[in-house]
Amino acid sequence: MDDFILNILDTSGRQEKQCKNASSRKKSNSITLSYATIHTAVKDELVIQKKKKETSVGRKSLPEKNSLQFGIHNKMTDTPMLHTMMSTLLNLLLRLWLPLFSQPVKPKIEPVFSSKHWKDMCESLDIFPHLITCLTNRFKMDHLTAIQEAALPPLVDGRDVLLRAQTGSGKTLAYAVPLFDRLINLDPPVERKDGPLGIIILPSRELATQTFDVFKILSQACVRIVPGLLVGGMKRKSQKASLRKGINILIGTPKRILDHMGHTSTLDLRRIKWLVIDEADRLLEMGFERDVRQIVEGLMQQFNCFSTENKSISKIQTVLLSATLSPGVEALAGMTLKNPVRCVVAESETKAQNTQLSITKASEVELNTQVNNVAEFALPTGLKHFALIVPWKLRLVSLAAFLLLKCKYHENGGKLIVFMATQDCVDFHYHLFKSVLCDESEELISNIPVMNLSIYRLHGSMEHKERESAFGSFSSSQAGVLITTDVASRGLDLASVAWVVQYHVTGGPIDYVHRVGRTARAGGHGKALLFLEPEETEFMNLLKSKVGIEMKEISLPDLLQTVLFHLQNTKHPGKLRPHDCTTVEEGTSQLFHLFLHAVDNDDTLTSLSELAYISFLRSYASFSGDLRPIFTFKRLHLGHVARAFCLQKKPSDVASRVRGRFVKADRQKSSTGKKRGFDSSNEDDIVPQKPKYSSALSFDKPQKKQTMNRTKPSDLAKRNMLAEYGL
Repeated sequence: MDDFILNILDTSGRQEKQCKNASSRKKSNSITLSYATIHTAVKDELVIQKKKKETSVGRKSLPEKNSLQFGIHNKMTDTPMLHTMMSTLLNLLLRLWLPLFSQPVKPKIEPVFSSKHWKDMCESLDIFPHLITCLTNRFKMDHLTAIQEAALPPLVDGRDVLLRAQTGSGKTLAYAVPLFDRLINLDPPVERKDGPLGIIILPSRELATQTFDVFKILSQACVRIVPGLLVGGMKRKSQKASLRKGINILIGTPKRILDHMGHTSTLDLRRIKWLVIDEADRLLEMGFERDVRQIVEGLMQQFNCFSTENKSISKIQTVLLSATLSPGVEALAGMTLKNPVRCVVAESETKAQNTQLSITKASEVELNTQVNNVAEFALPTGLKHFALIVPWKLRLVSLAAFLLLKCKYHENGGKLIVFMATQDCVDFHYHLFKSVLCDESEELISNIPVMNLSIYRLHGSMEHKERESAFGSFSSSQAGVLITTDVASRGLDLASVAWVVQYHVTGGPIDYVHRVGRTARAGGHGKALLFLEPEETEFMNLLKSKVGIEMKEISLPDLLQTVLFHLQNTKHPGKLRPHDCTTVEEGTSQLFHLFLHAVDNDDTLTSLSELAYISFLRSYASFSGDLRPIFTFKRLHLGHVARAFCLQKKPSDVASRVRGRFVKADRQKSSTGKKRGFDSSNEDDIVPQKPKYSSALSFDKPQKKQTMNRTKPSDLAKRNMLAEYGL
């Protein structure tokens, strides 16, 4: 099986190894070339070109140059002799001196595990023994991670901490264990009726749910401490009932916590002793800075009123966690932290095993106040980066080929996460791949071991139960594909994710780092694939200059071999033979026509494709700053992009149809007293149907023309971001 399907990664690795061996043999000879050698090579090249010109046809009979293919020509480079001299000199110079001066930027790679054991550390810090047993038995934790070793002493000591480390390095346990230890050692002992003693703020429901599961396991060490979850999508009535019974540790999202602070009288935050702000950089990017400020101000107001009456109450211990220390995070730290300790893990300059734990006071460190500076990035050591340069007309088929290669026809299967730009794009590709790639009626005609291709989706507009079901099913599965938006780009600990595929680019280097952080977690290995158009390759140079990422390109023809193999070994029911295709081009065309046929024969898929197409164009037009010259909307071929969404109509016709559905939906909701909003976390996914135009004549008075208010791009981006997370 592996001999037939070209393994694109092994092929590129063999080619790179052969190039390295050849370059090493020629290294000594190439460097000793002198100016005379270069002059002789240029002279010989000119003689060859002159002879070719004498025996060839005239210049006027040659075909006209294509500026789009060969680049823009000017009068100087159109001269044959000068053009030959320039190209020969350039090739020689690149061959001689580029290996000597092209030193890539080394990314900031951090170690993950420390040499210390949990048992030894907890005994030295006098941590509750049952917590040690819970860590070793339930979490199967033996060694501490580097960030846990750096953060535990100041947190147990009661200090405010600003903590930065790479994703998947165990930041949750770094603050959860000291929090439980402090609550366990309180005198008198903690009871459920005491109310909230700790509050943890996180950006998304999935991350809050994951953190809540960790705290539920730790609560087995002390059953008197009760954690609770406050997120959107759940009924407020049940959450209020839990608050009345008593919750000691509140875990939730900013909007829902702020909502209960204003409308739930039983929520008493006067006895809070711990405040944790997790994924602070993501909270700021999502526009939650105002909500976090209101939570902190309301919390401090209640605490100050209670502390004046009871002077024995200690101060609130605050922990701020972030994967990047941007200027916004520094400003938030200045607002919430008092004389904090900064914990940053840095790699030793001598040996990777000797880990330097940077623990300093914030007053001793100069804060970065320049907004234009790029934040520090931390990348896992076992992460490899790849890029696939593919035109828009082949993008959909290329994604399908990659999913088949790495999930269905892989020996051990694998788990993939595919990031897309919008919720509509997620819905469209999810239903399309389920109907074509996961068709149970197809029969396999050869005895080839294959894996079942399971596809899941996750975004902010899904119902809470559906989101929990998709997240849990994908986490527990051995192989599968999760198609999602940026709702899954931060903090989620998904086990055994082999590949992270970025099908659409929606942000800069920071967003790229957080997306690829879903794999290679806790010292593991993983790979990341980035889809780019030929005119968007400058983004690879931006990642190299900002983050220091070296990308390897994957061969598109080798990848499309999987499509040919898939069609030659499967057949539809009722047919005696498999798909009739013998070349890669025929296989690619047939698979694309299968997608077109599925969309044309399904009204729901047609509506989803049109909505996904329009939403993607809006997302693509929202790039700004350094990304705008790379992802230029005017440079998009709208017809080719429409083919990637299986649309065969003009882009203008698609836009008018989508606009007509939105206007009709507004009229229907206005008649029922509802308005079309952007917080759809408590509603079902509504797929607008095609507008039906009546052929009968109407003699009623014409209604006033309804105009749609056009929003600014900045307001649209913020609004979509809030709707993405259902908050």
